[in-house]
Amino acid sequence: MFKAVREHFDNKCTAFVHNAGLFLGVTTDPSEMQPNARDAEFDQKWDYYQKVYPQAFKRGLLLALNCTGLKHVLAISSPGCNATSPPRVAYEDPGQAKAAMEFLVRVHASALACKGINVNCVIPGVVKTEAWDRMEEELAKLTDAVATPLSTRPEHLAKSSPAHRWGESSEVGEVVAFLCSAKGSFVTGVALPVDGGLHLQHGS
Repeated sequence: MFKAVREHFDNKCTAFVHNAGLFLGVTTDPSEMQPNARDAEFDQKWDYYQKVYPQAFKRGLLLALNCTGLKHVLAISSPGCNATSPPRVAYEDPGQAKAAMEFLVRVHASALACKGINVNCVIPGVVKTEAWDRMEEELAKLTDAVATPLSTRPEHLAKSSPAHRWGESSEVGEVVAFLCSAKGSFVTGVALPVDGGLHLQHGS
């Protein structure tokens, strides 16, 4: 990606957004490049998610800082990865890595504010995407009923949130666009839920 920025955009990059997202065995198909979600030891899965989230965020940020004109940095996280909402038991493996990424957001927000660069995190709730379309069925296969009670299933989460509905990807996109614009430049170091109030639902 950054090779393309150098070769086709004069090495100019005003915003870097880390938008990787996956859930092994749920939103992805089996691959030799990934540990088996059912068979692998937890450390193999944790290491994999660490590469996808905090390590990739850090690597991308360093490359973005070598570009000209960087002003905005953004990471996309998930509900339950910080203290704004209860942790999801079935989301432990990816969640621990996203929590680490959110820490890096705060660290770099502090370090880069003096350079006029804001660093933030957006936490979408239950948003109607292809990934969520697979979630209900695949989660049931991956974990048992104790690990994924009804209250943590996507359809239930959407309908029981204060907004009583699924989110739209455009609603998340508008917030990302704001934080990556001059209008949002004084906002930094936040982890902002865009979830119709889902983060207010404490308890499982």
